[in-house]
Amino acid sequence: MLFRTNPPSSHYSQSGATCGLEAAPARVRDSRLFRIPFGNGVRVNFPVIFAPMAGLSHLAFRQLVRTYLPSNAGTLLFTEMLSTRILPGEEVGLTPKTRVAPGERDLIPQLLGNDECWIAPSLRKLMTLSPAGIDINMGCPVSKVLKHNWGVALMGDIRYAEKVVRTTRRLTTLPLSVKMRTGLKDDPEYLVDFAGMLEEAGADWVTLHPRIQSQHRRGQANWEYIGRVRDAVRIPVIGNGDVQQASDIVRMLQQTGCDGVMVARAATARPWIFWQVAEQLGFGQPGGREGQRAPRTAAEEGREYQRALSFFCDRLEAGFTPAEQLPRLRLFLAWGHKWIHFGHYLSTQVNRCRDLKSARRLIDDFFDTPKPMKGRTRLQ
Repeated sequence: MLFRTNPPSSHYSQSGATCGLEAAPARVRDSRLFRIPFGNGVRVNFPVIFAPMAGLSHLAFRQLVRTYLPSNAGTLLFTEMLSTRILPGEEVGLTPKTRVAPGERDLIPQLLGNDECWIAPSLRKLMTLSPAGIDINMGCPVSKVLKHNWGVALMGDIRYAEKVVRTTRRLTTLPLSVKMRTGLKDDPEYLVDFAGMLEEAGADWVTLHPRIQSQHRRGQANWEYIGRVRDAVRIPVIGNGDVQQASDIVRMLQQTGCDGVMVARAATARPWIFWQVAEQLGFGQPGGREGQRAPRTAAEEGREYQRALSFFCDRLEAGFTPAEQLPRLRLFLAWGHKWIHFGHYLSTQVNRCRDLKSARRLIDDFFDTPKPMKGRTRLQ
């Protein structure tokens, strides 16, 4: 049996106590990630992490995900990727990408950059957010990032990438991570060497999305590579890629031995995936949902999606200007609609709305009839 069935014996605390995972599977119980002392006294005891996603991992989405995290489950939530060319000139904490809520002590900002003259002032600016750690993006595959030698382009030059990590390590005492792909080409030996370099250069943990740059999200993520890297290094390795359901998280933990699983775009449709896994691990319910079980059936998930969209819109109204609200709802639905029956119609109609108020009316009308959720969809 992978997951324990008994409830946790103690609550997660700021002192770093874990929440009774002694009966959890060995590969989860022994997660290397649980041993890292993150900033703000944060300790991780739950092996599912919220991913950095451009245009998505903002305050409103993080607040939605938090409604599905049991209070005794300690994990990490990332910002969207933040350009080191822009951060030094910004009022960090006031811009749409850097807004945070009170108490976001488990936040990991992700940096996009490769030069100390930009990384150093960016790190200084980010300290106003009191982050739990810092992440370097070596996985973004889009051309506008690659042309600056950022993102996965850094994996094409192992010595240059090493310099970036060593520089960042020297500039911060916070736990440092790198999110990467397989690389520019499918070369598992190079990937293992690259991961070893990251460890030696000072990275405290890594996240691997095992696809090459040209794949983007096409094809199948090669989970075997996650296991290879995990076996080759001493630092924690988090797996990412092809995670759409709670069962995928279970399989990735089983098959690769990774120290945790990072959930990305599936959370736009199924943010309660965190609750589903936490429930299987024996954690309690999220605040305000005491005595309830996580939605599981297609009908239950469809109803929960309407509830999640309503909360998401509430957070957009509370945390963003009118001009900022609708673009974020549209992008959220551009991904999330893929899992909902007739979801393309919903997304198309919301794209035609002129303000959040009219979009909310349209969403309510759409769910006047039940809309079940699909288990899987194609992501391109």
